[in-house]
Amino acid sequence: MTTVAGREALVEGEFVFTAEDFRHIAQTLHAHAGIALSEGKAALVYSRLAKRLRVLGLRSFRDYCALIDGVEGVDERQAMMAALTTNVTRFYREPHHFDHLRDKVMPELAAKARAGGRVRLWSAACSNGQEPYSMAMTVLDVLPEAAELDVRILATDIDPNMVAEGAASIPTIFWPRSRPRRASISRRSRARRAGSAPIRRCAVWWRSRS
Repeated sequence: MTTVAGREALVEGEFVFTAEDFRHIAQTLHAHAGIALSEGKAALVYSRLAKRLRVLGLRSFRDYCALIDGVEGVDERQAMMAALTTNVTRFYREPHHFDHLRDKVMPELAAKARAGGRVRLWSAACSNGQEPYSMAMTVLDVLPEAAELDVRILATDIDPNMVAEGAASIPTIFWPRSRPRRASISRRSRARRAGSAPIRRCAVWWRSRS
């Protein structure tokens, strides 16, 4: 391994990246986002954050750590969290979850909504929106009139860029990139007309968790 000024590089590359640098970044990420990184993720952290060092014109990860620690580093801490977060999403990801929602959870909630009750669902890691929209389509399978009742889905993600993309999008925009094998014809057609369909009105609350 390369050693510079007594500091041994954890990952070989353009910038010196030591175990101390990694621990500092991992502790910051855990403190602000609750995400735990093992040292086995050092190469991933280096590859993603080296791009940030180039953008910022920094010469070392030590300088980067000093930046994210400072008052002026608030925006960069957010950029760091976005860079280190893997945004994996698709329609009906983990399909058994949606089966459970449709078959076990929604019948009781549908009865509650039809009786005038309030129903709230939460997509806790919504990425750019395909999962909360899948939730909305599942709700509509059981409760077609959901948009006319007090039914809402809260969509949150740690990455505000993903939340903004989801809030600004409609499923028609990204549906062709990830068409679910298990989706019924009715679900596909709902997604295509989602700009004015009840689906759009079911998932209206978008929040960043950062």
